[in-house]
Amino acid sequence: MLNFYRDVFDGEIIRLSRYADGPMPVDDDWKSKIMHVSLKFGDCLIMISDGPKGYKSSTDGNIQLSVDFDDADKMENTFNKLAGGGTIVLPLAKQFWGARFGMLKDKYGIGWMFNHEEK
Repeated sequence: MLNFYRDVFDGEIIRLSRYADGPMPVDDDWKSKIMHVSLKFGDCLIMISDGPKGYKSSTDGNIQLSVDFDDADKMENTFNKLAGGGTIVLPLAKQFWGARFGMLKDKYGIGWMFNHEEK
């Protein structure tokens, strides 16, 4: 999953810690899980975690991640890569507030909003 996002955003993993790296006791089946990772792309930073063992998360639409782009072509390229295997909710299009905007749900069920302010 992490490598998918790294490739989609043409990013770089700048820090990765697994639960086994921490000082607290952890079950063997959780040691290789990610406690913290920083994914940098352009001027943006996304921090990702598997969460502690037993933590329940949901991708049933309760959150949307928003990414704003300075470059319309880069936004379209990233949007199309992230949409692979997922669902486009709203295709990229000019909007009334003076931006190109689109929404999708990626193949992992994460909702994304893309925005590029037109000059």
